Amino acid sequence: MKTKGLFILLAAIAMTVASCDKPDPVLPPTPPEPENPEKPQEPQDPEPEQAPFTLKVYDISSASVTVEVEPLDPEAPYYTDVINEADFLQTQKYGFDDYMAWFIENIMEQTGQSREDVVKMVSSYGNDGFILTSLKPETSYYAIAVGIGPDGMTTTDVVYEKFETPAKEVSANSISISVEDITATTALVKTEVTNDDDYILTLEPSNIIKGMTDEELADYIIQNNIAWGGLEGITYSGAQEVEWLGKAGWDYVVVAFGYEKGAITTDVVRKDFTMGEGADPASCSFAFSQDFENFEMHLSIRPSDDSVVYICNYLLMSDLQALMAANGSLDAALGESLDMLIEDMIEDLGTRERVVDLISAMGAQTFSIGYEPATEYIQWAVPVDQDGNPVASFSFSMPFTTPEEKISDASIALKSYKYYDGTEIAALYPELSMAKGYALVELNVEPSATAAQWWSYIALEDLTDRSREVIIKNLVSAPTEPNLTQQFIVAYWGVNTIMGVAQDADGAYGPLLLEVVDLRKDDASPASEFNY
Repeated sequence: MKTKGLFILLAAIAMTVASCDKPDPVLPPTPPEPENPEKPQEPQDPEPEQAPFTLKVYDISSASVTVEVEPLDPEAPYYTDVINEADFLQTQKYGFDDYMAWFIENIMEQTGQSREDVVKMVSSYGNDGFILTSLKPETSYYAIAVGIGPDGMTTTDVVYEKFETPAKEVSANSISISVEDITATTALVKTEVTNDDDYILTLEPSNIIKGMTDEELADYIIQNNIAWGGLEGITYSGAQEVEWLGKAGWDYVVVAFGYEKGAITTDVVRKDFTMGEGADPASCSFAFSQDFENFEMHLSIRPSDDSVVYICNYLLMSDLQALMAANGSLDAALGESLDMLIEDMIEDLGTRERVVDLISAMGAQTFSIGYEPATEYIQWAVPVDQDGNPVASFSFSMPFTTPEEKISDASIALKSYKYYDGTEIAALYPELSMAKGYALVELNVEPSATAAQWWSYIALEDLTDRSREVIIKNLVSAPTEPNLTQQFIVAYWGVNTIMGVAQDADGAYGPLLLEVVDLRKDDASPASEFNY
């Protein structure tokens, strides 16, 4: 049986940086000159005060730059960005607090978020970095980093590094596109080029990019794909033959342009085409099925023809009944449900067209969601056009009821917990350097005799108002192992919740262990008591 483990909760803690005035030092009296004076030594300059941040600026192109920031205090929040020279000079004239106030208020106006939420959103902790891809060639910029407090105002001096983007890179590559072998689901895209310079090649639904200029289109593609190395997957060199998947009957645009180090190096080339027609949507039927496991229901939908484009979802029967009462019929109620689904996602994705592209599907689909025990649901599906409008009647499942949870008598009890200053522990045990800046919690639990498996963990904030299902799902998926009676966990300072649950031999979960604790650095146990 495993009894001990060390696990990491990756986090950062916001702390206020304070300063204090120091009195001027008192100088000693001047000593008498020696009888045979030697040549005086040159005075030594005092060591400069260490800057609050170290900036690294590299991979500078005409349109992009990579910035890395290493803070002196890894626990304190800060803001980092790249700003143009005009704005930077204004900050020097009026102060960086003035700039931060303007910046935060702009985001508040655009997003409707509170000041507190905006500050959290723009705050960085520990080592951080970013790639900016919207710069102008032959332009001066400043990479900056500055500590900020909960109100967004500065807590440190601004550290900055000036750089200038070079002239725009230009490639002599000439790219041509052709589309062949078009079916209802695939199209073969071929490119011809005049040299081996890199270029981006991708496929976009035409209604999403309608009205975009070439410059806007290229920037849209770059911004949508830059995260998680996405640009690498659509960057090519040399002539290519690429089979792309598409949706039956939809209009698409193949887009290609030279790309090197964040800069667009050629003209944008477009090629419009339409995917082949699929089966008649009116003749398509749908089969629905459900499976239940660990407070999740796995919903499956299988169309009778895989070439039909459709959208599917689920509803509480109580919500469906309310929609029917408001709209007068089942079809109208399901139509309202479809509109609500799309509208809810527009806030995050920006346009109806992008939402429809994301949530529409072809072929069999399965998705998993949490559910309310002993509650009645229904599934639905409907064929749609490229704009998300139904092109056939809704199909729906028979109502189904989720299982009623059986709570077993398997349990775990909190025997003890103890916590240390992770910075002190890291100094004694270099292999535990990940604990620096955090609390290191020793957690000891005891399972009951009926416990076949158990889980325990500690997480930030008071979680006692969370649902039983959410707590258990988070425990089971936590970065730890089951069946530990002792473990060491790197956690946030402040209010946390110790959580635990056990499962009997039949797989039924017992009552929750929930205890709110306040991890304060001043109350941490001495590092000398740490026994790892």
